[in-house]
Amino acid sequence: MAIGAGMTSAIMNPVRQMEMEAIRAANFLMNHDANGGEWIRFAKVLEAVEAGATFAEASAAASQATSGRRGGRRAR
Repeated sequence: MAIGAGMTSAIMNPVRQMEMEAIRAANFLMNHDANGGEWIRFAKVLEAVEAGATFAEASAAASQATSGRRGGRRAR
């Protein structure tokens, strides 16, 4: 309800899977996630958790995998 009223951030624990899943889903449903890119990347974290990794480990691995430049033109 708060996100529907315009709340864009909350005091929460980013290591808790259920909270992060709810935030990512709400951002996707409220169209704050263009083309669902964040939700798709987060789904890979959820798959790693289902495979046996802890949520913190899976999140850290996903953030390391996406750091740096991705696509686009090369820097000059």
